[in-house]
Amino acid sequence: MRTGSLLEWAQLLGVGPDDLPAQTRALVRGVDILDEAIVALRAMLHTCPDRELDRAVMQLERQVAEVAGLLREVHQDVVRELS
Repeated sequence: MRTGSLLEWAQLLGVGPDDLPAQTRALVRGVDILDEAIVALRAMLHTCPDRELDRAVMQLERQVAEVAGLLREVHQDVVRELS
């Protein structure tokens, strides 16, 4: 497990251990949707004249991609530990 136990994750997310895989999968899906929206925003604003805004959106895109990757690892760990 990345960090924290299954019980800690279940308590954080307000579910029992048996429901944890579905809940972490839902988190991954939610962050994937957010990531897609940010990628679309970045594509729209990429050629905007405000370079600071462009850099900020680019940084946001990288951070959300990192969060998505970390949540995928958590989900994989949960599934592995409960299998």
